[in-house]
Amino acid sequence: MPLAGHRLRPATLRPRTSRPQLKRDPLGRTLPYNTSFAFDSVVVIESLPAGDLRTGRELFDTVLAPASTADPGLVSTLYEPQTGPELHKVLTQIRRDAEHYHRSPIVHLEMHGDKSGLVMANGTVMPWAELASELTSINTVSRMNLLLVAAMCHGWHMVSLLRPTDRAPAFGIVGTEGDVTAGDLLSTMQRFYQVLVGPSHDFRSAMDVANQGLEYCDWRFKMEGAELWLCRAFTHYVETLSTEESQAQRVNRLVADVARAQNLDVRGTMQVRAALSKAISNDENWFNYYKTKFLMLDLFPENAGLTSA
Repeated sequence: MPLAGHRLRPATLRPRTSRPQLKRDPLGRTLPYNTSFAFDSVVVIESLPAGDLRTGRELFDTVLAPASTADPGLVSTLYEPQTGPELHKVLTQIRRDAEHYHRSPIVHLEMHGDKSGLVMANGTVMPWAELASELTSINTVSRMNLLLVAAMCHGWHMVSLLRPTDRAPAFGIVGTEGDVTAGDLLSTMQRFYQVLVGPSHDFRSAMDVANQGLEYCDWRFKMEGAELWLCRAFTHYVETLSTEESQAQRVNRLVADVARAQNLDVRGTMQVRAALSKAISNDENWFNYYKTKFLMLDLFPENAGLTSA
C-alpha cells in the first residue's frame, strides 16, 4: 500500500504510559453550534482511480506536511490504500496509534462515495456500516474526540443510517453540501487546513475561510456533530418505529416475559402492564437512555459538560 513516507512525521509522541501530549482546542465559543474537540494529528486517506486529480496527496504536500515540519507536535500522515482490505488495515493502524500514543486524530477521506459506501481506487466498495464500525473503534479510543472530514459525494450518508442504539462513529463530520468539482474541493480543503493547523488552530475561522466569508446559512462546507445525529435518529425512531401498535406489541411481549419469569397473578400482571406502558411512552426518558450510549457518556462521563443534547 503506497504511503507518503518521505513526508511522514516519525512517531515522536510519548506512549500512553508517559505524560500525555498537549492537544489543541481550536473551537471558539462563537460557533453556530455548541461543540468542542481537541486534535493533535491529521491522517489523510486517499483512494482515487487513475486519472483523477490527486487531491489528498496535493493537500498533504502543500499544507499538512509543511505544517508538521514547522510544528513537530503536529503529526500528519498520508495513506493511499487501493482496496477495501487495505483501507481496513489503515483504519486499524490509526486506532492502534491513537491507543498507543494517546492521539486524537482528524481522519480526512479523499475518495468517491455513493449511497452504498466508499468507492475504492480499484472500484470495490466498503459499505457505510462497515466504515462506521471501524470509525467507532477509533472514536472510542480517542474518548469520543474523532473528527472526520469527508471530502466526497454522499459523505453524509453514513450518519443517515445510524440508530439511537449505536455508538457515534465520530465526534463530528465535516463535509460539503451538493456536488463540488475536485479542484474546488481541493482549494476549499487547503483554505480550511491552512487556518486549522496554523498558529491559531481556530476551527470557526477555518470554517469561515473555507466558505470564503459567507453567512452561515449559505455555507456549503459544514460540520455536523454527534448530538444532531442522535436527535435525527431518535426522531426517526419515534415517528416511524414507535407507533401505537408497535408500542402495544412491545408492552405485550415484555409483560408476558415478566409475568412468566416472576409467576405473577392477574393483579400483578396488570400492575406491570401499567408501569411498562408509562415507561415506553416517555420519550424523554428513552432519549436520555440512548444519549448515554450514543455519546459514550457511560464510558467518558467527564464529557457530559461538552454536550447540549
